Amino acid sequence: MDLVWETAKGMDERVEPYVMVTVVRRVRPSSAAVGDKAIVTADGKMIGFVGGHCTRELVINQAQECLRTGEKRLLLVTPQPPAHVEEGVTVLPMTCASEGTVELFLEPKHVDPLLIIIGDSPIAHALEEMAPRFAFVPRRIALEKAEDSSSGEPLEILRSQLAAFNNTTAYGVVATMGLYDSEGLLALVHCKLRYLGLVTSPKRWATVSNGLEAAGAPKEFIDFITAPAGLDIGAVGAQEIALSILAQIVERRRRDLNVQWEGQPEKGISETEALSASDDRTTVSQIVVDPVCGMTVDLKKTQFRLELDGTIYGFCCSGCRDRFAKDPKAFLSHT
Repeated sequence: MDLVWETAKGMDERVEPYVMVTVVRRVRPSSAAVGDKAIVTADGKMIGFVGGHCTRELVINQAQECLRTGEKRLLLVTPQPPAHVEEGVTVLPMTCASEGTVELFLEPKHVDPLLIIIGDSPIAHALEEMAPRFAFVPRRIALEKAEDSSSGEPLEILRSQLAAFNNTTAYGVVATMGLYDSEGLLALVHCKLRYLGLVTSPKRWATVSNGLEAAGAPKEFIDFITAPAGLDIGAVGAQEIALSILAQIVERRRRDLNVQWEGQPEKGISETEALSASDDRTTVSQIVVDPVCGMTVDLKKTQFRLELDGTIYGFCCSGCRDRFAKDPKAFLSHT
């Protein structure tokens, strides 16, 4: 039973769908006891015990149907089906030689899809507030929410907040309003996604997409991103923009059922490791000049870096870094 509760806690944290199965009645010689519990996952695995082998297969099939419909179910498994079946009870024949009877309550959890929101902007907050009204479970992450966002790479900080959702198929929106758009998108590259939108302008998206390509993001991932996010309804203000984005997500959910990003397998080295490796090859000053705006930047502390031809360049913000990534020669010619 401890394993069942431990598994349920982990799946709740990851917002993974499952069915909690509870024995509510049994008639000997059924091997289950009233109160016994089991979890059935979306891929048909059972953790726990609610009956023998014959009952197990029946329960798994019924649980997966519950996940499909999102409805709770009372299941009666018996060798002698009653002449009159109460409303709301599903009756299935017990085929095992033991001929026991067991009645189970099947309760699906997290059948509403997960919406991952990255950012601390008014639009991000509006999405978080409105998502449950459209049957989405919102989870908002942001650098601003990290306990200590001043240390560590922004991308790694965001990835650590997303780690619990790597195996959950979700919908995603990056609404950082230009503060760390690229990091927000790259943090989601390992996640399974049905939709990924970026709150931006068409002009800025051209710059961001070039930056993603320079950072090594797969072309298929860049093409999967919807930017600007949201349907064109002439939205004004955070609430209306959030509504336009949710409308687009609902459209994807209901119509484009086969559109999905499967997630890129995690491989390669972290930003910190990449910087350390480049330090071994190239002598880099701690204090450098942002080649775009001319601001003095501490290379070891800035969140925004880019490696080009063995040299690490530091920037004051993601905007300068994205402009540099788009056309390095334009800025290096006078540096």
